[in-house]
Parts: sequence; structure tokens; C-alpha cells
Amino acid sequence: MTEYLPQDNNENSLWGETAVAGPESEALSESLQADVLVVGGGYTGLSAALHLAVKGVSVVLLEARSIGFGGSGRNAGLVNAGIWKTPNDVQKLLGPDNAERFNLALRDSPALVFDLVERFKLQCQAERCGTVHVAHKAGAMAYLEDRCQQLQNLGAAVQLIDGDQAHAISGSPLYRHGGILDPGAGTIHPLSYARSLANAAIGEGVRLFQQSGIESLTRHNDRWLAKTGNGEVSAEQVIVAINAYADGESTRVRESTLPVFIFHCATPPLPAEIAASIIPQRHGLWDTDSLLTSSRIDAEGRLVMSSPGRLHGFQRRPRENWMMRKRDRLYPQLKGTPWAYQWSGQIGVTSTKILRVQLLAPGLFAPAGYNGRGIGVGTVMGKQLADTIASGNRDDFPFPIEALHREKWSKLRAAYYDYGTLALEFIGSRG
Repeated sequence: MTEYLPQDNNENSLWGETAVAGPESEALSESLQADVLVVGGGYTGLSAALHLAVKGVSVVLLEARSIGFGGSGRNAGLVNAGIWKTPNDVQKLLGPDNAERFNLALRDSPALVFDLVERFKLQCQAERCGTVHVAHKAGAMAYLEDRCQQLQNLGAAVQLIDGDQAHAISGSPLYRHGGILDPGAGTIHPLSYARSLANAAIGEGVRLFQQSGIESLTRHNDRWLAKTGNGEVSAEQVIVAINAYADGESTRVRESTLPVFIFHCATPPLPAEIAASIIPQRHGLWDTDSLLTSSRIDAEGRLVMSSPGRLHGFQRRPRENWMMRKRDRLYPQLKGTPWAYQWSGQIGVTSTKILRVQLLAPGLFAPAGYNGRGIGVGTVMGKQLADTIASGNRDDFPFPIEALHREKWSKLRAAYYDYGTLALEFIGSRG
């Protein structure tokens, strides 16, 4: 039941091969009632279910595939604070008051993740080792200096590092310009984190069912009724936490984001002396290049690298080769090392690059659009939704609530992201 299913037949996921066991739950085959129904077994849904259950709220969680099947089991495992946009950008979009609540809610999101790991003894290779937003060229430092100052003004415990520090942290001859260090951030095994959250939620009383996608969701007498192939759940309120992996017509959440892919490549476990020379203090790194690349070393000494794009069909080989060329420039001691794992995952991207919390109907919440920051944001979102639902007070909810948003020309724009990144990789390989 907990088998990790690849998204494409040619994928070989490091996380799928090495994750802890997930819950041995069956598909829903009965009629149940609950205070809250959670749809989706990713970070948001699992965090919401766990925090609701701790408060004594009865919860049923339905997952259409297996826990962590979507983006929660397919990302790089960097636990970062905030979102891609700067605090000032958020203020321009939301206004001063709303922006302050928004930014403060996500400022310390890694702390919530690591606190949950400690509190519930989650087995997910969590390392609060810090992450670095590193400059790929000298000209990028002006942006990073401004971003760092904005984060410090918000009260974030980040610090600007110089080129020598960036080189020492990364172990790369190319990262010699500086960056932003967040010492409170870190890394986890992302699929193990999702599965461990699921096990913790079950331990607190959540009734969790896998292979139980909803086929209809309707409202009757102030309650929601969700039907699966062989069962149904009646609940007062529903959290639809399916984000970029939304399907079906029952919620139409798919329309609210652009589907964008991130791909990952990982080496076999490296010899100890080589692994020690790359990101020696085990920070998570991501750079400022137009084709962003992140790098980290996992618990067994594998280098994991990630960048925008999809490993599908004819795209797979050129992307793998591009990533290998970039790897060999960043870490030349790895030349000749093959990739042992290759996989991709889908993220929900919004036009504003700011997440959305949608109220599709009374008592029907649908957060979406984390823009590649799902670990911290999803965990915080789940807790905030749980607090709001349990208290019945939306005044303290830190994120704007809106109706269903429909992104325009989503398929065309998603294709632009997909093939645009491929074109940039080709151009870079010719340079």
C-alpha cells in the first residue's frame, strides 16, 4: 500500500528507494462522519490533520494515491523560510498590514518543521544545518544584499556572507561571491517527512485512507459529502490540499496554478573523502542563476542536484547531461561519476509567485501555489488552517482568503516554462 509510484516510467527516485515505511492504510470502503475532511496526503493536508487531531477535532484524510505521491515526495528536501518574493514585493501586492501578517507567519517556518520532527520523533534525516542562497556571479550580490536587509528588517536571523565564506561552505570553485545564510533552515528526507507526519497523525487519531480519490464533493444540509469509489465521508468542513496534483472536476483547484516541473539527479554514495569536500557542513544551497540549481549532500553521502524542468520523453537525456555538465563545473572532483537517480516533480506556480488560500464555498478551503517552497509553507499552512477551523476565528488567519482563482492560458504558459528551460539549457551548453 505504501509503495512509491513513479510519475513517469523512466524515473528512479532516491527518496522513493530510501524513505521510511508509510502507513499501511487501506482504501476507504465505508461511510464515515468527521468534523473535518482533509483531501490530500502531502505536507499541508498532513500538517492540518495532525494539528486538528491534537486539538481534539475528528479528522478523516483521503489520499488518491499514496502518502507523499505528489510534490511532497518529489522535491529537493531544502527546508527554507518564507517565499521566493521579497518582503517588500509582498507588501506591494498585499498592502502593509496584510503583508506583515503574511511575512511573519512564514518567517520561521523551518522552526515549525524541526519542532514537529522533535516533538513527534519523525524519522526523516532532519538536519538543522542552515541553507545558503548563493550568488552565481558577482552581479547577483546587489540583489542578495537587498533581500538580506529586507529579511533582517522582518526580524529573520539571516546573515550576509562574503565570497570566502561562500566558497568554504559550498566547496565549489564557482561560488566565490557571497550569499545569504539562514542558520535556522536545513534539510530533510522529504518523502520520509511526509510518511512520518502521516504516522504521527494516525497516532493522534486521524483516520487515513490511501488509494481513495474523491469522485464527487457535494453539500447537503450544511455538511459536505465526499464520495470515493467504495465509500463516503460526511464532514462539516473540508480542506482540499492537492495543489499541483489536483485532478478531477469536483474542486477545480487545478485551474488556480500553473503546473511547472522540477527535476532532480543524484549520485551514488560518494567516497568519504570526496563527499567531505562538497558542502562540508551539509548546508542546503540554491543559486541565483536564471536556471536555478540547488545542491545538497544526503545522509548517505550522495550529491542531490535540482533545477527547473521535466524528465519526460525526449527531454530526459539533454536535461541529465546539462545537469552533469553544471555539476562538473561546480564540483570538478565528480567528473566521470554517473547519475544513479533521476526523478521529477510538479509544483503549483501562481502569476504573483504568492500562495493562494481559496474559499471555494462555505467551509471548503483550498490552499495552492507554493511556488516551490512547499516544505515550510505547507507545514505552516496546515497548522494555520487547523487553528482557524478549530477556533472558528478567521481574524488571526495570516493569509488572504479569496474565491477560486483561474490562471489564464495555463497550459500554454506551463509549456513555456517547460520548453523555455530546455532552450536555456541548450544555449548554456553551447556557450
